[in-house]
Amino acid sequence: MEKLIILRMFFCFPLVGLLVPDAGILLSNFPGKVPVVHVVIEVALLVCIALCTAAIAYGKKRNQNRTNEASFS
Repeated sequence: MEKLIILRMFFCFPLVGLLVPDAGILLSNFPGKVPVVHVVIEVALLVCIALCTAAIAYGKKRNQNRTNEASFS
């Protein structure tokens, strides 16, 4: 579980590193084009973060159910 949390954090670093310059391009007075490669990488990182988040939530829910079942026994 800890490895998934660390992996999710490390997926966030390059995502922020790409989003900041792309946001600057889009918000400037002379907007240019955001490279397609950036968009593909950003979407892939968002999917990876979503998968890690779903796995973490599933793991926590599963552990919580085990704890609840053990307390009733």
